[in-house]
Formats: sequence, C-alpha cells, structure tokens
Amino acid sequence: MSKWSGRSKGFVLGYQIFILFIKKLGVPAAYLLLYFVVPVYYIFLQKARRSLYVTFKEIPELKYSNLQCLIFNNFFNLGKTLVDNFAILTNNKSKYSYVGNGEEYLIDLINKSQPAILISAHIGSWNIAGELLKDKGGMINVVMYDGEAKKIKRLVEKNIGESNYNIIEIKDDLSHLFKIKNAIDNKELICIHADRYIEGANTITARIFDKKVQLPMGPFAIVSKLNIPYSFVFCFRESIYRYQFSATKPELSNDPQIIANKFAEILSEKLSKHPEQWFNYFNIFEKK
Repeated sequence: MSKWSGRSKGFVLGYQIFILFIKKLGVPAAYLLLYFVVPVYYIFLQKARRSLYVTFKEIPELKYSNLQCLIFNNFFNLGKTLVDNFAILTNNKSKYSYVGNGEEYLIDLINKSQPAILISAHIGSWNIAGELLKDKGGMINVVMYDGEAKKIKRLVEKNIGESNYNIIEIKDDLSHLFKIKNAIDNKELICIHADRYIEGANTITARIFDKKVQLPMGPFAIVSKLNIPYSFVFCFRESIYRYQFSATKPELSNDPQIIANKFAEILSEKLSKHPEQWFNYFNIFEKK
C-alpha cells in the first residue's frame, strides 16, 4: 500500500465555504459548487488518480469499464458525500433517509448497553452511519490517525453544532488504547477503519480479489484481545438525501487473522458494488 502519513487532504477554508453554501443556499447549491472544485482536484491529484486506476483494474466487474470516467465520478461522489456529512448536521437532516440491512443488530447492542467494535473502511460515509446510530441513542467513538479531523470537528461545532461522534486520535504514546478501554467501560461503540496503515505500522495479510494485501494489524488485534463483539458496518450514498446502511451480525473471535479474512471478503464485495465510493486514495495492492 502507498505510504500514508496519517493526514488527509483538505482545507478548512474550503469546508467553511461549503458549510456556508449549505446553510444559506441548500444542499443542491453546494453540489453545484462541486462542478468548479472537482475538476481542479482531478487534475492535480495525480497520485490519487493512479492509485484508483490500479485498484479498479483489479476488480473483475470493471474489466470493460472506462476507468478514467469512473475515477472522475469517484472524485465527484467524494464531494457529494462531504457535503452530506455537513448537511445532515443542519436543519436539512429531516430530508435524509436510508434503507437498512442489519440495523437491528446495532440497535440491539445499544439497547443492551453492549460495547462493540464497528469495523469499516474508507468507502461510503461513516459520518452518515454515525448520525443514524446517534438517533438510536448510541455513542460513537471513531479511532483515527488524522490530526486534521480535529480541526474539521471544531469547525463543524463552531458553524453547525455538536458533531455526531467522538474522535479518539491514535498517538505514538499509545494513550489512545486507554481511551478505547474507557469507551468500552462506558458501554459505547467504537468505529475503526481497517483498510490503510501508516508507514512502519504492523500489518496482517489478507486477500482481496484473490490478491494478497496488507491491512493494519491494530483493528483486528484490538477486537481479538478485548473479546467484545465486532460488526462490519458500511453506509453508501444512493441519491440525493438517500443512503443505504448495512451491518453484519456481531461476532466474537480471539483470532485476528479470522477477523481480517472476513473483513477482506466483505470489503471485496462492497468495492465491487460501489467503486465510485471507494475513498481510499492509496494503492491497497502495493506491497509493503
């Protein structure tokens, strides 16, 4: 996988402009703004385009597809998803709806005050899923590297209101492990992305589209050692104001390899169906 610094691309000023459009002119107007922004990103983010191209070439269902058109569409969908992530926190929230598959599993965890690890990936929108779960009374903690995410979270809270999740930032001093333990003790849900790692991190081997890939060991090791239920959770954009939510039945396992294999299997399925919403702009098939 391409080396990742743990920081995502994006500019706080740009987010602020989109928030202003959403609040003053509405979601469609913010989508319209993307027609001016997306081509710029498409032209200058050559490394991201290359990574998507290599990834898409490995997907059997895309064998005869126009990959460059799909890549541009992917960039556009990322923009729409980011707009929705902000819009659902405003008075536009009532316009959003979703169809769910497995939602009852997570509601049951929440009702029983059962802590669990929700494993996901940079595909679709975790923020939307978090907002849906918040409506059911669940507290979500998102474990991530990205220091920029805290700036965005503060921006959202300043311009819109309270965000729908708590960030547990991964640090070199391992203090995040204590925060994860505290969240578990408080009977909360923890979401971890398991599809990319930073340079030097421990990894585990799995197979996606019958090719070996390296996934971060951390998420699978945490699940296996804590001995609490885990579920694979995804949320995909279907159309304006409409999302599709899915969660697998919670399971227990003390073997990180088993969990990683199951994750790779379901991620292959989701990536085949929704390549236009694959927002991991690092080559997942690159050897470590």
